[in-house]
Amino acid sequence: SPDGRHAAFSYSDNSNGTPTKLWLFDANAGTWTSLAEFAYIDPPFWSPDGTWIAFRTQDGLGGEDVLVVRRDGTELKSVSANLPVEGRPYIMDGWYTENIIMRSALPGASGSIYLVRASDGVARPMFDTLLTKAQFIAAPDASLLAYDDYATDSQNHALKVMEPDGANAVTLANFAGGSIYPMTWSPNSRLIAFNYYSSFSSGDPKAEVYVVGRDGSNLSLVYSGVTVGRLVFSPNGEYLLIEETTSPTGGHLFLINLATLEKKILAAPGLSMDYDWYAPSWRP
Repeated sequence: SPDGRHAAFSYSDNSNGTPTKLWLFDANAGTWTSLAEFAYIDPPFWSPDGTWIAFRTQDGLGGEDVLVVRRDGTELKSVSANLPVEGRPYIMDGWYTENIIMRSALPGASGSIYLVRASDGVARPMFDTLLTKAQFIAAPDASLLAYDDYATDSQNHALKVMEPDGANAVTLANFAGGSIYPMTWSPNSRLIAFNYYSSFSSGDPKAEVYVVGRDGSNLSLVYSGVTVGRLVFSPNGEYLLIEETTSPTGGHLFLINLATLEKKILAAPGLSMDYDWYAPSWRP
């Protein structure tokens, strides 16, 4: 959660992997509480103010839904009923202020991006015109949206930011081929960290993690690896935590000092370095 007092995690405590429960971890008490249970639950997203948790469910038969719940377990409800039926299924990309950012997962290069208000499920297009169905990542201060602008003809990727109304797009970095994923903002909205995969065609992917200023300044390569799952800035923005799943020495969490670019492997006392780490987060 934004205040670091709680964590939300989807996990099945059943040996066959279903149903999945949405768990809330109280960091001070060290306790886990189940808030919801469905056949399958995708990773949850906290609202910027920490009052809501949004999550997508799947029934295993092609059905899906997006729900929200307060972190005390109250007001559990579906918020996807007002989205156009012809766009189903939808993908949830995160939050913009009090709204959930959602887009259609159907094949096609363009379509509407929707904002769905958590309190009542009211849905509206995010932009006045159809845009490429990219993943839009809102800055914590809601001033800019970051996205990967992919050109199908040239297969080039451009990391861009634009204002929330779709105006004044600025290119921060360009790459030929490959893919950009994931990307994340620093807590102060000044930096973007992103991973670039140079190629999957050879069966030997190469991951390169960069950090760049919101104006395109100081593009820096901070990590090279194989497969990167998540990127998480520290609350003060001085460190970047990188979830590497298949480095030459195994799956590790790498900690990058962004001032010196010093790299360290994060270890937990009493636990083997052979563990694969999943879904790391920070406490302030």
